[in-house]
Amino acid sequence: LNAGWAAMRARTTPEDVDTSRILFYAGFAFLPWLWVINFIEYRPHLKYDDAPEDIKFYVKNSFYGFVAFMVLWGIWLSVYYSSLSSGQGWAQTMLLFQKGDTMFN
Repeated sequence: LNAGWAAMRARTTPEDVDTSRILFYAGFAFLPWLWVINFIEYRPHLKYDDAPEDIKFYVKNSFYGFVAFMVLWGIWLSVYYSSLSSGQGWAQTMLLFQKGDTMFN
């Protein structure tokens, strides 16, 4: 074992694995920024072959989940804004403030 892994192994505690697991599952509650936090915080564990497999699973899949969420969100936004600009009714009904509202005038 090299010195870097010894330091990482000393820092990899069961609490780290639990925290990574909680952040991973919390991301499914439409909180994708938790996947980003999980990936950034525990990314160094991916570099070592003998790091706990649990933490590697949660970190990798947090990254994949975030990327998938952003792709799907981008697709939805492009469909929504193209429907809004073409005047389709379903997109208009999702607006909080309609054109001509006098709430802030």
